[in-house]
Amino acid sequence: MENAIENVNRKRHKKCKGLGSDGKIVAINRLVRIHRVNVCFLQETKLEKVSGDLVRRIWGEDYFEFRFAAEVGRSGGLITIWDKSSFITRKVYCTNRLIVVERNWCCEGWEGVLINVYTPNGLLEQKIFWVEILEVRDRFTYFWIVGGDSNAIRNKSDKSNCVGLLRGSKDFLSSLERCKLVDLPLLRRKFTWYGPENKKSRLDWFLGR
Repeated sequence: MENAIENVNRKRHKKCKGLGSDGKIVAINRLVRIHRVNVCFLQETKLEKVSGDLVRRIWGEDYFEFRFAAEVGRSGGLITIWDKSSFITRKVYCTNRLIVVERNWCCEGWEGVLINVYTPNGLLEQKIFWVEILEVRDRFTYFWIVGGDSNAIRNKSDKSNCVGLLRGSKDFLSSLERCKLVDLPLLRRKFTWYGPENKKSRLDWFLGR
């Protein structure tokens, strides 16, 4: 799994961006198959439209549902995919920066909300985004699982050889506290983004409430 994630990250620094390359689609499909996932969150797809055929290549079979949010300018883009046999979908809410799906997890008897997010880079846009998250908090009161790209870190320990990532940390931490979200720790790795010159950071998060 770690090799596949690092392979996907390396492709971000080449000419192909988002889901514009067969190699990246193959790498994601490999992770889906190996870990037999029933939900998949994708960020920074950089796609204006998403077809069922593309999602089928990612998911590897036909029994799925999905929602997508188009890219904004030259950034962002989200896809949430899930196994139709595992969930009963009750409500879906989408914006350019998040996909919210309220559902019942059949095999576990769990009712909750899955939220796929992409936080913008600019500080002002981030502030607007966190206000939007607070509004979602008031609309969806079940348990939450949030996954995605925060474009911010909590503190210096979430980065290595990187500069400038602390500027949005105050708003990030404040929003986590106000939404009562807690970090769901990673297994076997500390960082989720790997760049040139041994740069590392944890910009991608899974949070629960």
